[in-house]
Amino acid sequence: MSDDLAESYEAEGIEAFDRLTTAVNGLGSRLSGLEANLGAKVVRAEETASTASLAAANAMSAAEHAEATARAGARAVAAWAVLGALAGVLVAGGAGYWLGHASGREGGLAEGYRITRNEQAAASWANTPNGRLAFALDKAGGLSMVAACNAAGWWIEIRQGQRYCFVGPAPNRSTYGWPLP
Repeated sequence: MSDDLAESYEAEGIEAFDRLTTAVNGLGSRLSGLEANLGAKVVRAEETASTASLAAANAMSAAEHAEATARAGARAVAAWAVLGALAGVLVAGGAGYWLGHASGREGGLAEGYRITRNEQAAASWANTPNGRLAFALDKAGGLSMVAACNAAGWWIEIRQGQRYCFVGPAPNRSTYGWPLP
């Protein structure tokens, strides 16, 4: 849009200069014709020259005004373009910040809720009779021995793809065991 405006002002300036050139050329030929007639027409020729000079001065002033207007318009268009670009950058940056902030916040909250749910489930289980029993077994030092199956007379076997811990035979000649983690 700034190129169109600049071209419009440039065209007006060129047209003013063309009018000035035409006026000056016309003045020259008119003065040549007046010199041939001399005499009584000298006074009239001076008046005509004065009028032509004034017209030329007006044309020059109009051309200078057109050029100044074109430059001011071009500066205004450039200023608006810079302001528009700056506004675009600010809007894009602000939108990016808020979208990133919202996304990060949502992700953080989701992770926090996931961790809290696991901790709540663990705390809930710890308050059951089995949870209290496991805690007491751990305090006594036996939980790791049961989980690792490493007491005297215990062994590990794999049955149906699952590891089991077995202890020595019971009086009724049966074998007891439990699945391992």
